[in-house]
Amino acid sequence: MERRADTLALIDNYCKEWGFFQLINHGISKELLDRVKKVATECYKLEREASFKNSKPVKLLNELLGKEDEKENVDWEDVFLLSNENDEEWPSKTLGFK
Repeated sequence: MERRADTLALIDNYCKEWGFFQLINHGISKELLDRVKKVATECYKLEREASFKNSKPVKLLNELLGKEDEKENVDWEDVFLLSNENDEEWPSKTLGFK
């Protein structure tokens, strides 16, 4: 149990100091990781992209940057949380998400 607490403390520190952490040698197959990435990408395109691009922070940032060409490739990142408490919050358009 002490090793688990130490690991959690390290992850907490990395998130605070660096903003992220990388997990390696986790034993999750490449096939599963590829499938998760594919479904997550589909979910974003079907359910999140339009509302994200039309959000106030994105519009304001685009104005500040003087970005007029919508086709310009900007590296945006969208984050959303999922909970098992309410199935209605889960994406409904993305096949294979659940």
